[in-house]
Amino acid sequence: MPLRLIFMGTPDFAVPTLLELVAHGHEVVAVYTRAPKPGGRRGLQLQPTPVEQEARRLGIPVLTPKTLKTPEALEEFRTHDADAAVVVAYGMILPQAILDAPRLGCFNLHASLLPRWRGAAPINRAIMAGDAESGVMVMKMDVGLDTGDVAMAERLPISDSMTASDLHDALAPLGADLMVRAMAALGRGGLQLTKQSADGVTYAAKIEKAEARIDWTQPAHAVLRHIHGLSPFPGAWCELTGEGEPVRLKILRCELAKRSGVPGDVLDDNFAIACGDGAIRILELQRAGKAPMKAADFLRGTPFEAACAARLMPRYKLTIEYDGTPFSGWQIQDTAPTVQGALEAAVKAICGEDVRVHGAGRTDAGVHARGQVAHCDIAKHFPPGRFRDGLNAHLRPNPIGVLAADVVPDDFEARFSATRRHYLYRITNTRANLALDIGRVWRVPRALDADAMHDAAQRLLGKHDFTTFRDTECQARSPEKTLDQLDVTREGDAVNIVTSARSFLHSQVRSMVGSLVWVGEGRWSADDLAAALAARNRAACGPVAPPDGLYLMRVDY
Repeated sequence: MPLRLIFMGTPDFAVPTLLELVAHGHEVVAVYTRAPKPGGRRGLQLQPTPVEQEARRLGIPVLTPKTLKTPEALEEFRTHDADAAVVVAYGMILPQAILDAPRLGCFNLHASLLPRWRGAAPINRAIMAGDAESGVMVMKMDVGLDTGDVAMAERLPISDSMTASDLHDALAPLGADLMVRAMAALGRGGLQLTKQSADGVTYAAKIEKAEARIDWTQPAHAVLRHIHGLSPFPGAWCELTGEGEPVRLKILRCELAKRSGVPGDVLDDNFAIACGDGAIRILELQRAGKAPMKAADFLRGTPFEAACAARLMPRYKLTIEYDGTPFSGWQIQDTAPTVQGALEAAVKAICGEDVRVHGAGRTDAGVHARGQVAHCDIAKHFPPGRFRDGLNAHLRPNPIGVLAADVVPDDFEARFSATRRHYLYRITNTRANLALDIGRVWRVPRALDADAMHDAAQRLLGKHDFTTFRDTECQARSPEKTLDQLDVTREGDAVNIVTSARSFLHSQVRSMVGSLVWVGEGRWSADDLAAALAARNRAACGPVAPPDGLYLMRVDY
């Protein structure tokens, strides 16, 4: 028997289901969809969703609430007096009261074989994971994330030639037919429900921008599935670099190629690209700001010699530790050894390129690091582990270790993408001479009250003008910084000071530590420290702690 239905959906994927329900005689009394968004050539015209466009063409009332959690939204939903609600990629969570409102419940069409790929991006994730099949399922909704009891399912094989767009277009009509059959069974009272298995649960997380860059060190089949899983949106991409500026390419379609070579190398005039194991051949691509095109058309404008001389340039993120004692700080200098200079020399020894290595923190002479972060771009494409090992080999005997090398998106900036930096300052509170820790801690012979130091340190937390604790040669535009953490703890003779902030002024940490030592020795009170901060005068600062005890521990992104 025909049912009185509310339809809830937003994108193209949902349109075939709406049309099929109407065509099979069900009374769709209202359509819920997301509100129109700005679009058009200038982004000034509101664009209704594909579902809204079809609903208005069919003469069905359309509602676009911002939320369904208010009493008013629930009351309006109930006034439709629906037998059931059909939900297809609506894009909004339904609260329990909404789920309970229709007489027979709410039923969702999900584009995966549950419980595999619950969540936002099941089509993309199935292809990217190398799944052999996908499908659609109708489930009765509950408050969990795609955890409801399953009513019906249809399966569809995934071939290596299938992109996310292809799978989307195949599943949409398949799902529409499945939902029509499910509603027919529901109307007859014969729709049987089965609980989802607790085994094999996976989640299809939203696709993040950082995932889109192609890692050519992966096996060819994994690269192919990565490309096809992100095609056409957001699009897996790489940079083609030759003699001129790098060109960003979105790769939309490819196939496996029986070739091999250095990962990232262009191998022939049919646009075969070497991967970690095997190769892929690019079939369709898109340049930034241009329309999609066949690879053959792209190559007509790119001479074979130039394409083969080009490589797909990666950006590497390096995590580094070093003993700062023999160096005149991080930043490269003409007349003194620096950490940056040693790293750039190691990169050149590996790939023959003059490459700038950009660091997250410009540590001073004698300052150490356990978790410095840097990035660099090189034309040659190395597996990250091999690049790390090569750098370490060429850095010897410098006391620098590259802990990790990772391929990252080209918008990653070691310095400017950082959200927080964490430093440790080590003090040894002893009258004995240093032996094993020479150059790695500050020895303070006078007894320190670590509790008094910690209490005073809390007066520096928050956003302040830190001019008092700023080096006279500091080049920062503003002395205002927000200090998130400044903790002082003692363990035996060791006094450790841990501090965190998005960024610090030149010598700020060492200046704060020196002033806190005066508090610990009883020369200053917490009020004296607060008064020094308020003075905004470099002359009001206590002593500047030596660089020996300072460590850059971690950088957050």
